[in-house]
Amino acid sequence: MQPAAFIRYKYSGDFYKFVREAVGDTTTVKYYFVGNIAISAGIDTAGRLSVRCDQPLPIGTLIANIKDADGNLILDDQVWQISSLQPVLNSFNTIESYQMKTVKYQGTL
Repeated sequence: MQPAAFIRYKYSGDFYKFVREAVGDTTTVKYYFVGNIAISAGIDTAGRLSVRCDQPLPIGTLIANIKDADGNLILDDQVWQISSLQPVLNSFNTIESYQMKTVKYQGTL
């Protein structure tokens, strides 16, 4: 029995991973599109986006184009970078989902 089988994620977003490329003494970070992910999202009092998802999203990855069920963009088309990751445990002490805190990403995709 899976206790979290009824969880419904209200939003979807584009997920981007990164690759570090070193050319001589210069290191650049390039992002590439991985796919769409289903998430639950909310803003905390510090202005950070709190995201809940079935899969752990590595720190430093990006979420962009967050849309609701009708396909409307929310949060003014901001790009968010994962800054922390923690598992959410259920009463049986198993991982139910993952909760991530994000910050606004200042660069370009």
